[in-house]
Amino acid sequence: MLQTTKALPPQVHPQKRAKVSDQSIQCWAHSQTGKRCTAKVTSREGEPIPIPYCERHLNSGDGALKVVNHPFFGKALVARYDLPAKYRMAYWGKRGRCLNCDVEDRAISYYPPNPITGSNIDPKIPGGRTLKRHNYNGVLNPGDTGDIIQYAACPGPNEKQNMRSTFQYFGLRNGDIGGLEFVTLVPVPKNTQLLHWYGSGWWEERGIKRQDVGTKRYPAPLRDAPAKKKKRLCEEVVADDECTLEKVDLKELTKSIGVEWANREEQNVDS
Repeated sequence: MLQTTKALPPQVHPQKRAKVSDQSIQCWAHSQTGKRCTAKVTSREGEPIPIPYCERHLNSGDGALKVVNHPFFGKALVARYDLPAKYRMAYWGKRGRCLNCDVEDRAISYYPPNPITGSNIDPKIPGGRTLKRHNYNGVLNPGDTGDIIQYAACPGPNEKQNMRSTFQYFGLRNGDIGGLEFVTLVPVPKNTQLLHWYGSGWWEERGIKRQDVGTKRYPAPLRDAPAKKKKRLCEEVVADDECTLEKVDLKELTKSIGVEWANREEQNVDS
């Protein structure tokens, strides 16, 4: 009998950040089977650093990610297979004016990078990065594009983000299109949702209550248990079948729970 070997999961490695000194940039995207795209990307509008996706993946999205139907909130973005920490993704859209908050939009504010250095870091500016008051250039609207990062949700009250923007933008001031770099903060298991913080103002402006988005099929990373829960666990006692209370050594219980939380925090830091 012929023995069939089970295919190993893709081994994906973090991509290098694109630099203005790069003559051409290798497309950041991967295939649905985990192979890195070999296409080269060059400037489209004279911008110092182009959106690091080839034309094919601009239109189809990174194969390492997939858009799925969410049972309550429309669409969600999940990992097609296990992703490493520091995996880079690019949100992109057409540059234009900001829409009113009473209509659905997935646009983000656009702050074009320095046309020479390609960086959004400016040591002359307080805080070291370009701010809205002197570099705002409209918004990037992913509508009618192949962008899929727009479907990354915001974590709910009991959840936490596993990706974030780096404030590294792509494109040119007053250009047609632009992008923003995102990076995973921790390893993201297969089918886990990709989440980033929208900001408290996003919810307030739209009159929407923030809710947890994780499901059994597409889980979301959970926040660490707060100190109150630790204390409550330490004070709990176990009831036997006759509803009488067993004696519990609270000192030892507190110690063991403290060790468990320390181990979890250590794992989070290492990741």
